Amino acid sequence: MKITYIHHSSFSVELDNTILLFDYFKGNLPSFDKNKKLYVFSSHSHHDHFDESIFNIEKTHPNVEYILSNDIKTTKSQNTKFIGADERLLVDNLEIRTLESSDLGVAFIVKVDDKIIYHAGDLNWWHWESENTPEENKFAENKFKSAIDKIKGENIDVAFLPLDSRQGNQYYLGFDYFMRNTNTKVAFPMHFFRAYSLSKIFKDSEYASTYKDKIIDINKDGQTFEL
Repeated sequence: MKITYIHHSSFSVELDNTILLFDYFKGNLPSFDKNKKLYVFSSHSHHDHFDESIFNIEKTHPNVEYILSNDIKTTKSQNTKFIGADERLLVDNLEIRTLESSDLGVAFIVKVDDKIIYHAGDLNWWHWESENTPEENKFAENKFKSAIDKIKGENIDVAFLPLDSRQGNQYYLGFDYFMRNTNTKVAFPMHFFRAYSLSKIFKDSEYASTYKDKIIDINKDGQTFEL
């Protein structure tokens, strides 16, 4: 499995016969193998997770399928499928499940080639100390936990999870809850707004002590990992 961090929350996952691209909106795309089918996922319509430029990929890649959250109201491709929260979709040999985001859209759980890949989108424990009331923060916590509890104890091969420095001391909450409630082998931080040092800070913290070796350090856009 070859994983490339593109930018922000965007990753590509290249397997033997298949390529998955998640939440692309800008950045340099890898040179994808044109003999492999490419599946492009967009978790929701926020500008830092979706851009209509994804439809240009069809011009250079011969076989592309788009799987978009149904809050995205546009497509420029006939090869598009829309999916809502808590739904299932079978596309070729991909088994796709979704969870409802605690913000907008969905999180994706994709089974392909006997691997389970999770991309959170904006499903996270969003705690905003200075912006939200205690009641609003509790509502956000409950919404996040209710989604993750639906996959409690499940095996995940690779997970892409928000680790957002804007949350201050609460930056770790969603990542930590996910890791403690799923059996995840490898976890990539994302949505960190180029605060690359945050993953090391997290790995060195008491919160991640039991799973720190599962967290991948990202140092730059375009970085590639072989798993």
